[in-house]
Order: sequence, then C-alpha cells, then structure tokens
Amino acid sequence: MPKLVYDDSISNHIDDCKIFWQYVYRSLLANKAPVLDGFHLNLGGECPIVDIGLWIETAVTRHVRDLNICIPTDKEGSSVGLPSSLYTSDTLETLTLVNFVYLDVPVNVCLPSLTSLILENVDYADDQTLPRLLSGCPNLEELFVQRYDGDETVDSTVVVPSLQRLTILDINHATCGRYVIDVPSLKYLNITDNVVYNSRQIENMPELVEAHVDIADGVTHKFLRALTSARRLSLSLSLSEVMQPSGMIFNQLVYLELNTCAQSWWDLLNHMLQDSPKLKTLKLISKHTSGGSGKNNPNGWKLPSSVPECLLSSLEGYEWNEYQGRQGDRGIATYVIENAACLKRATFSPKSTDVGKKYQMLKELASIAAASSSFQLLFD
Repeated sequence: MPKLVYDDSISNHIDDCKIFWQYVYRSLLANKAPVLDGFHLNLGGECPIVDIGLWIETAVTRHVRDLNICIPTDKEGSSVGLPSSLYTSDTLETLTLVNFVYLDVPVNVCLPSLTSLILENVDYADDQTLPRLLSGCPNLEELFVQRYDGDETVDSTVVVPSLQRLTILDINHATCGRYVIDVPSLKYLNITDNVVYNSRQIENMPELVEAHVDIADGVTHKFLRALTSARRLSLSLSLSEVMQPSGMIFNQLVYLELNTCAQSWWDLLNHMLQDSPKLKTLKLISKHTSGGSGKNNPNGWKLPSSVPECLLSSLEGYEWNEYQGRQGDRGIATYVIENAACLKRATFSPKSTDVGKKYQMLKELASIAAASSSFQLLFD
C-alpha cells in the first residue's frame, strides 16, 4: 500500500486518540512499500504529539514523495518541530504543513525533487527560515504561504528562479514586515495583503500570465509595472498616487477584472483602459475583501483625456456585477458603451432587488447610443 492517510480530526475523546495513535504505529511499521507515494497526517484536538517527529522520520526513510502534516490545535502552547532528515530528502516532491508546525531549518537544506510547498499558518524560527528553506529547493514550481494574525515574522525574501505559481495570503494586523519577491519564471500570482504596500517589493516577472491581487492600500505604479506581462488580471486595490501618463503598457492584457469596493477604483480603471491596448474583456465586480468597504461612489470619476485604444479596436465584452446606477456608475457605463467600437455584449447585474429601480436602470442603459453596430445589452 503506497499511500497512507491518517485522519483523526473528528475525534474529541482521549480514548479514541489512543486507539488512533496505536493504529498509526502498527500500520506504519508494518508497511513494506519500497516508496511511499503519500503520507498524510491530520491530528485531532486530543491526540498526543510526542511521536509525530518519529512518524515523519519513518516516512522520510521510506522515500516519501507527498507529505502532508496538519496539526489543527496548539499543543501545550507550542508548535511541533520537524526532524532534520526531512530537509535533506531526495524524493520529497510535495510538502504541505498546516497550522501549529514549527520550522527551524538547518543551514544545509537539500530538497532537489520538491516542486510544491504549502505553508499555512506555520511558525518560523526567525526571518531567515523561509529564505533558507527556499534556497534548498532548486526545482520548486509552486509556493503557497499564508500568515496568521499574530505571526511575528517580519522580513522575508523570496528568490526562486524556478517558481511558476505563487500565492501569498497575509491578513496579519500585528506586524507589517517587508518582503522582496524575485521570481523570473512566475506564471501565476495570487496576493491578498491587509497592510499598506509601501514595504513590499515584487519584481522580475517577465513570464507572468495571470495575477489576482487584493491589497488594502498604498499600491504604487512601480508595483503595477511588475504585472505588465500578464494576459489576465484581477485587481482589488487603489493607487497611492495618480500619474499621467503612467509610463507603462500592458501589451498582453486581454482580460481585466476590477473590484468596485476598492477606494477610488475608477482612477485605476482609467489607467488600465489607457494602458491596455489589446483588452478584450472588462469585468467590474463588487467583492468585500481587504481592499475596501463597498461604499465607494464614483461620482468623482473624470472622462479620460483621450479615448483608450482598447475601446476603439479590441474591447468585445463588458460586465458589471452589482451595478447600482448612481451618477458615476452611469457615467462610466455610458462612456464605455458610447466609445467601444467592437463591443459585442454588455451585461449588467443590478445590486438592487427593487423592480422599479431595476426598470429605471434598464431604461437608462437602453437609451445609450452604442458605438458598435453589433452591440447587445443584457440586463439581469
């Protein structure tokens, strides 16, 4: 049997945990597979942790390829350490560590086969722990890092030439550290960050294809410039300053999604329209995340100085979820429909459930003189 999965997460009685603990010992020692394709361990609240290190070390000696450790509750006020042999495994391909796991990485780390690393709410010995671990993963392709509220790690540097997918979820209100990300092969980026972004630095992503970015505040044009190679962008953020011209071009961008809950999202919309000459699909959504409160009324929106090239030559799809029909909303909707010469379809889903208000919105939208002869208005 090449894959072993032990799940005690639903047990809440000490006697059940003893049975589980004994079963893990017996079955693990009895297993004779020359290579363990997988070893998954999900502990319950009452299960003792004293033998976790031994179990992991046994899996490593069996040449484990996929290791998944989840410790959902804080055991006696401290996290669980990992055996040093784990950091020199030449067969480990996927490593997932969730919750109360303590990373104290030795100087000599060598994980040549590791391609996927997931670190969710773990504890780090110091600021150099994560960089040291990554330095020993020359073939890493996917990295997922989630910090918890109370994580005291301050500074981190992510330099992984082989990395292709990166997810960073940081909702930590306690500290506002600095991290630098240098990932020249990255194709997919997902960031949720609940701090002002002037202490973050992301650069060198010439291969980027898709990015999802949700940042509370302080995004600069320098940060946006790191995303210019993307074909698909989902943005929930506000610019720290408005620059005209911006000095950047999103030459590959064909799909853009903007969150209308972000502060001054309409300024970002103007920038992205001006800087994305090949844009084909524009989607406006209302998603209450770390990027805003959902009360941002675009009455301060101003017409662009010139009609963006994407409206004249490429935009085909336009969608607005939770459309409210306010003065600023109507101004933006009208401008796009009146100037998008290639627009095939515009879909509006109103936020209001009032039949009278919805009918008034539909009348206003239907009265707009569309620039495209093939334009179709859909109203949900």
